[in-house]
Amino acid sequence: MNLPVHVLKTLRAIQQCRTSALGGHVDACSSCGTLHISYNSCRNRHCPQCQGHKRVQWIQKREAELLPTVYYHVVFTLPAELNPLCLESPRLVYGALFESAWQTLQKMGAAKIYNWA
Repeated sequence: MNLPVHVLKTLRAIQQCRTSALGGHVDACSSCGTLHISYNSCRNRHCPQCQGHKRVQWIQKREAELLPTVYYHVVFTLPAELNPLCLESPRLVYGALFESAWQTLQKMGAAKIYNWA
């Protein structure tokens, strides 16, 4: 499978995060002299170690913006057989997915037959 260069860079950064591959530094306790090695982080925006706290902050801000109403989580998926096509032509595949998902939600939202409660 041939992944785009930016995806490979992201995966490599996450794999090397907080390891000797990215260098580091040694901290010494001034009282007891204990040494502690700290490895550098990748600082990649997709890295769960580096950016996990930012994700939590983002979610908290979004939760504060919610209106006092009932929400539904809807998921649209594609069959696994389409994965190679998704990698080859992501704009085409995901464009079609989002368009069909939007049409479905519009029809369901306008229909009187659904009991959402």
